[in-house]
Amino acid sequence: MRLYYHPVSTCSRRVLMTVHHLGTKLDLVMVDLFKGEHNSPEFLQLNPNHRVPVLEHDGFVLWESYAIFG
Repeated sequence: MRLYYHPVSTCSRRVLMTVHHLGTKLDLVMVDLFKGEHNSPEFLQLNPNHRVPVLEHDGFVLWESYAIFG
């Protein structure tokens, strides 16, 4: 599983805390919001809403933080 996140995003932190608590292994990919990486065409294919976090696993993409950790 791969998690696209940014450390200042409270939604990303919510998911990261849950992942840590559960002991789940993830590949972390930081999306630099300050550089506008969330507006890149590659990221928009994952989440057309331009937001982090995004969880990707075997072609399945989930980009609603409450759905990711819920």
